[in-house]
Amino acid sequence: MKVKHFILVAAIFTIVSGDLNVVIAAEKPNQITIFSGRQGGSWYGMGGGLAKVFIDSGVKSSAEVGGGISNVAMVGAGKGELGFSMSIVPRMGRLGLAPFKSKVTNVKAIAQLAYSKVHVVVSKASGINSVAGLKGKKFASQPVGNVTTEAFKAVLAAHGMTEADLVLTRGGQGYGAKEMKDRRIVGYTATTSVPSPSFSDVSQSLDVKFLNVDDATFAAMKKENPGFIRDTIPAGSYRGQTKAVSTAATAMILVVNDSMPDAHAHWIAKTMSENIATLRKIHKSWGNLTVKAMAAVSGIKLHPGAAKYYKSAGAM
Repeated sequence: MKVKHFILVAAIFTIVSGDLNVVIAAEKPNQITIFSGRQGGSWYGMGGGLAKVFIDSGVKSSAEVGGGISNVAMVGAGKGELGFSMSIVPRMGRLGLAPFKSKVTNVKAIAQLAYSKVHVVVSKASGINSVAGLKGKKFASQPVGNVTTEAFKAVLAAHGMTEADLVLTRGGQGYGAKEMKDRRIVGYTATTSVPSPSFSDVSQSLDVKFLNVDDATFAAMKKENPGFIRDTIPAGSYRGQTKAVSTAATAMILVVNDSMPDAHAHWIAKTMSENIATLRKIHKSWGNLTVKAMAAVSGIKLHPGAAKYYKSAGAM
């Protein structure tokens, strides 16, 4: 009887253990595609680094090219599991604002990763001291659909202006810096990390001034889009910048389709948190990342599975 009882117990344990392993395995996604940024850009490298974290944790993963706005559309359409974006973008998607071709209402966040700060720089020789002073001036923004473009449009709107009020040209940060150094424009804008190589470069070549986003301007921006965050460019970030510059920021976020199973979202948040030391080494802007900061998303709701993990970890 004892032998039979032992065999029965062993058989039950084997069956239960087998089922448990299936459950545990099911908690991991089968694969993770991460829509990141342009090939050669910082986001593409971040995507590759994050993919390796997932691969090393047992899940097939890859980084694909993308952009802050297109990634939300792609994840919303179920074309991939994760996408990098910025905190001002989800609202644009929910409302179907250009350049979105239709509303995207089915994305949530897994984590917030870093801040990008609105930089509006002009040459001191231009005599411009405020955003209003840009009216009628030659100035560079970035291509249509870029997060920088949308952030700068929000700054202008808060001053009762539009892009049409400027003599505007478009290009990346390197383009803006070159045009400014060649004196073809009075300044340019980018929403980027601090310090930014392009702004460091131009401030070494010219005497420049970074324009403040004052309290009234920020309040108007925040009212229109809750994804904006109050921030500063610390004094000494660039040559000649002796005082902190008040500005707005938008946070880098990791988005998922809200149909992702809670267990999968939980696993992703948990895996990232448990590998936070590795994440900090992927890019300088992630160097001070904490689990609490990952949980503090702006402009979008956390996926319930991710929220469950952060609560269990004491991060929220």
